Amino acid sequence: MRSRTKIICTLGPATTSEEKIGQLIDAGMNVARINMSHGTHIEHQKTIESLKKIRKEKDIPLAIMLDTKGPEVRVGTLAESIALKEGDTLTVSSEPKKGEISLNPHGVVKDIHVGHCLLFDDGLIIGEVIKKEGETLTLKIINGGVLKSQKGVNIPHANLDLPAVTQQDRDDIAFGCKIGVDLLAASFIRSPEHIMTIKDLLAEHRSSHIKVIAKIENALGVKNFDGILQVADGIMVARGDLGVELPVTQVPKLQKVMIRKCNQAFKPVVIATQMLESMIQSPRPTRAEVSDVANAIYDNASAVMLSGETAVGQYPIETVKIMRSTVIEAEKDFNYCDFFHRKISTQEYNDISSSVALAAVKTAYSAHAKALIALTTSGFTARLMGRFRPEMPIIAVTPDERTYHQLAFMWGTIPVLENVKNVKEGVRRASCYDLRHQLVRYGDLIVVTSGTPFGVSGTTNMMLVDNIGDVLVRGMPGKGKKVHGKVAFLLSFDPAETYDFKEKLVVMSQCTEELKPYLKGATALILQNSVEDTHSEELIKQFAHDLKIPVLVRADSAISVLKKDQLVTLDASKGLIFDGVVESEDEMIGQVCRP
Repeated sequence: MRSRTKIICTLGPATTSEEKIGQLIDAGMNVARINMSHGTHIEHQKTIESLKKIRKEKDIPLAIMLDTKGPEVRVGTLAESIALKEGDTLTVSSEPKKGEISLNPHGVVKDIHVGHCLLFDDGLIIGEVIKKEGETLTLKIINGGVLKSQKGVNIPHANLDLPAVTQQDRDDIAFGCKIGVDLLAASFIRSPEHIMTIKDLLAEHRSSHIKVIAKIENALGVKNFDGILQVADGIMVARGDLGVELPVTQVPKLQKVMIRKCNQAFKPVVIATQMLESMIQSPRPTRAEVSDVANAIYDNASAVMLSGETAVGQYPIETVKIMRSTVIEAEKDFNYCDFFHRKISTQEYNDISSSVALAAVKTAYSAHAKALIALTTSGFTARLMGRFRPEMPIIAVTPDERTYHQLAFMWGTIPVLENVKNVKEGVRRASCYDLRHQLVRYGDLIVVTSGTPFGVSGTTNMMLVDNIGDVLVRGMPGKGKKVHGKVAFLLSFDPAETYDFKEKLVVMSQCTEELKPYLKGATALILQNSVEDTHSEELIKQFAHDLKIPVLVRADSAISVLKKDQLVTLDASKGLIFDGVVESEDEMIGQVCRP
């Protein structure tokens, strides 16, 4: 069973072998994250080449996400670790003496003032600035610990003059563009301008197709969230640094608020950090961790991410399996239909694509369709439909390989790579895929979106409802085996006439007691009746029961669609009449999938 919410796995020493990558994919990985804070370009190139090789061999969509190190402040190199106790003082200097430290980059000192707190090593050590003289700071230690070289430093509420991208980020982004990643997670985003700077850099490398995910992990990112959301292609709620910069008690509320705003803006949102962290060393997660994952699903997150659990953990494959099963279990509890009708269906949109996507989901619920098919070039319509959280799967058929892999990141979307020439071929290819992967059954209804001119990005303006297979008539699903034979009609009764319905599928508009003797030998009974004609309905069901043959009632348009002596197949359990003889599931699939 597939999860609608996508799973992102960070690759590291524990999972960069081809064998482990294949196992991660089989366990449920949809997106592979490459953390540029660790490793070299040579190492990452080898990993990315392995990812591309394996996703091609497995013939599956898999997005590759490059995660930048970002502008950050770290402790300079220390001759030896410094043991700090509560109440101690610590000097920050550009030329530190023994027992003192420097910050890298040191220029941030000008933006740090008395009253600011410096949080070292993810907040394990805290010092408050009590004195500032030029470029020298004096800190009073509030929480002690052992401070080591190169540890990260968070300075909440300080407006630090850090660049949007560092030189390392520029080099890493150039590397990602050259090797061909699908997504870029931009660290420590503090303003919309930072995202635009990164997008300009991607454009310089002719890689504007790479989607930029803004990582919100500091107070300024939260403050400027609405503006960042407008220009980013998605959001990652990086709860690790966020819980250091802000009171940890605020993180759950901020997570919910950011998810809600992302849903409203049609943008994917990832929940990251410490989701199953105990599984780095333990084969089983804590109950609190499982609840955390489930609550992200209930909040409507698009994806959940594993970091150290899969990068350096002892049980990476088991962790992904636990994540996937937790996600699927939580998704079972989510009332998609209620969510749509309560929060979505009454909304109005000014653009054509959103209106068509909304209409498609509405129609799918109304017609009890089993799948949504988006014939898409850029993937935009599939992303729009995912925003509405439909219960049925979204099958996105695209000729673009970049879009194909990027859509692996999108909620509820199953990408299919097919270069189709028109809507008819697109529907056939999508139907074939759905049948082969048991997403639908022969005879099910599907709702399709496309655009004219066909194959042009941004032109979604058409919706249609279609059948999987050659369905002629639909009625009420009932009981009885699948049968085939020629059609005969009994629309009016004359006792003087001679009737021979042996081995026929008899179509009637009403049923009376006097007809029963004439129906002996029939293969099946078909009644085109109104909902109000319950007498005919109950009577023909009784006839079928006595004759031990299948029956179809409320067979809409059967009289006008079916022809005398036409060879058809009745599947009473589905309430469907098909054209021709349809024996087995394999034969059904063959009919749909034939060129």
